[in-house]
Amino acid sequence: MKIWINKTTVESPSKDFNEAIRFDMLDDGAKSNLKTNFEEIWRRFANDKLESVYEDLLVIAASVYTIDKRVPRSGTYSGETYDNWTRTLEVSVPVMDIDRWLAVKDDLEEILHFLSGDDWNLYFRRTEQHYRDVPYRKKYSIIKNKFDGVALFSGGLDSFSGAIKLLESNKNICFIGCREYYALTNRIKELFEIIQSEYPERNVDIIVFNADPGYPRNIDENIKKKFREDTSRSRSFLFLAAALATASLIGNEVPVYIPENGFIGLNIPLTPSRLGSCSTRTTHIYFLNHYNSILRKLGVKHKIENFFAFKTKGEIVDIVKKSNAFIQGAGRTISCSHPMRGIKGVPGRPRNCGYCFPCLIRRASLNNIEINDEYLDTFIEDYKISTTFIRNSKFADPDNGRTKDLKAVLFALHEYLKNGSIDYYVNKIINLGGLDLDDIQRFARVYMKSMEEIKIMIEQQANMNGMDLLEYIKVGLKNE
Repeated sequence: MKIWINKTTVESPSKDFNEAIRFDMLDDGAKSNLKTNFEEIWRRFANDKLESVYEDLLVIAASVYTIDKRVPRSGTYSGETYDNWTRTLEVSVPVMDIDRWLAVKDDLEEILHFLSGDDWNLYFRRTEQHYRDVPYRKKYSIIKNKFDGVALFSGGLDSFSGAIKLLESNKNICFIGCREYYALTNRIKELFEIIQSEYPERNVDIIVFNADPGYPRNIDENIKKKFREDTSRSRSFLFLAAALATASLIGNEVPVYIPENGFIGLNIPLTPSRLGSCSTRTTHIYFLNHYNSILRKLGVKHKIENFFAFKTKGEIVDIVKKSNAFIQGAGRTISCSHPMRGIKGVPGRPRNCGYCFPCLIRRASLNNIEINDEYLDTFIEDYKISTTFIRNSKFADPDNGRTKDLKAVLFALHEYLKNGSIDYYVNKIINLGGLDLDDIQRFARVYMKSMEEIKIMIEQQANMNGMDLLEYIKVGLKNE
């Protein structure tokens, strides 16, 4: 499928892209079908524009994210998809530093393939026009503080714990949030206000950006709504681009932190069937290392760091569990993979469902610091619903989609109990490729420790609620 990205009102597709679907990154209003507030990043630092390489990175990342969200992986309008998953995407993107981007074209296509699972073909064309190069439309709260780094602040438990660790380490941090859906903005700001209140001696601030892809141009109105995709594996690429743009306005070599536990970061498929579609790589060490390599080739001196890369989620929360900020805010963080889905009889969104894979890992991590279900009723009220759900789940029912992640976790636990040696998981991680031996050994430990955290939670649930999950694990899943 051919896609034309535009950020001016005067540019027309080249001959090769005449039939391409089009996304316009123009001023706010009906003319734009990719709406962002990127200009808030530089205008809050009292700048008229970004250095061109960072603006180009934002435009490329927003384009990739938009395509990821709007080009379906399967169906009649999925383009050249040959396996109901892998898309072949030819994308023409306007950039100002075209020579820099041509030099990293192959590297960029490679990490995007690793990240999203698609075949990307990027075509860069030269432009001299800065994005949103228009007069200010509103008054901005100008950021004047000095910072030691920029940290992603997603509203999740890991990023919240990472913020606490950084501030406890006397770092002054500018946080960057991504409004992936409208209800998330208030939750991010609520969590930020907690850490701001608890660490008044630190210089902190936050920028929340958005990139809202509409439906593409040049397609029939009757099929527009078919151009949507539930996966968003490229979100971290965009998130990091916004953080790097922010770092560029603070100073040279300012680090960008992306706090995420190693179990989710590495994301070994829980079952053979989850190797492709369900195994995301948004904070995978291979992706982050190659992102850093591309930055060096571009002449960008900021480095992306994940200081939680070799820790389990349970180990992360154990580090910060005694802080007042954690006690106040951890229960308000959102780890759920579908936080905007309604839960019958329960008002309010976003909320954690308690049964998806990220929620199960979150739950095991809190259990690791002895926050049990009785306390969770007030600490994280969402999970009192999921306790009943998990207890009553009918695993044999193929239409019960809510048990899908739990079954996959139980399958992985069965494999762990049957084969769980360090050598077994070292070999498993080697087969994934892209890591050196030292990292493989460390990730094998993280994986096994995470399995232990989940196993302990399952055991306690079984003992308290009379569930047969332990037997289910030992016997194995017949249908997997």
